Amino acid sequence: MNKYDHLTDKAFDLLSASKEERIKYVNTDKWIEYPRAKEIMDRLDDLMLYPKTERMPNLLIAGRSNSGKSKLLSQWSKKFPVEVDEETSEINFPIVMISAPPKPDDKAFFMRVLRELMIPHAKNDSTSTLYEKAIRTMIARNTKMLIIDEIQHAIAGSYVSQTVFLDTIKDMGNNLQIPIVAAGVEDAFHALQINDQLSNRFPVEVLEQWQFDNRESRRAFAQLVLTVESMLPLPEPSYLYKMPFVERIHFLSDGLLGEVVGVIRTLARYAIKHDLPCIDESVFANVNLSPPSQRKEALKKLR
Repeated sequence: MNKYDHLTDKAFDLLSASKEERIKYVNTDKWIEYPRAKEIMDRLDDLMLYPKTERMPNLLIAGRSNSGKSKLLSQWSKKFPVEVDEETSEINFPIVMISAPPKPDDKAFFMRVLRELMIPHAKNDSTSTLYEKAIRTMIARNTKMLIIDEIQHAIAGSYVSQTVFLDTIKDMGNNLQIPIVAAGVEDAFHALQINDQLSNRFPVEVLEQWQFDNRESRRAFAQLVLTVESMLPLPEPSYLYKMPFVERIHFLSDGLLGEVVGVIRTLARYAIKHDLPCIDESVFANVNLSPPSQRKEALKKLR
């Protein structure tokens, strides 16, 4: 058995690199596979294959902030890159993925769509002009799905602006006959309830927090931590997936995927900076960490 079997090939290759290079790699975003993500990705695959119809199926992916929604969608979208036909120069743009504007604003929404499509437009173009340009381009470029992240922003304005914005999304889906995937925090669900027709068309997939309250959930969380640890360029195993470290990481992360990764990154940076071969009890003792729920309560006290 190789003493570096605990590492991925990339992490192993970096063991002899400088501290700066190793820390840079620790901080680099990486895709972490886990069962729930695969379930949702399989559902997205099904939507991409759905034939055009008057009432296209859609999907809402909801979860707390830092639960991994945006990363999941970004990773899945890589399966469908933009392609250019060398003979005809025609552009195939299978997926348009944008974030909803900070408040429900049709014009800002269409401008974001056009920027993603790399289509020139002017700020003084009318909303209807931007809309028609977006629709024509998406049809010409064979767009098969529209993804709108941070959809909870739809409830940031007045009731009238909310209604108009959601009607616009519904109209785009009807005209293009493509699935629309929305994602956001818990308020995303409430945002879509404003429009009865939209709420019926967006079944919900929830990215829940990782639990640690029974044998099965503890095993699943330990596997997640083990996967993250395997990407750390540290010469010795830290055994973060074992007790008591795994329970401590769950507490410090509130079971949120982004927080899990953030906690382990912080521990790994400390270990690398201090020439430690692994993350041990001394690292936990010297790094000031607190779960997001505690940070939120501390901020409330400042108000």
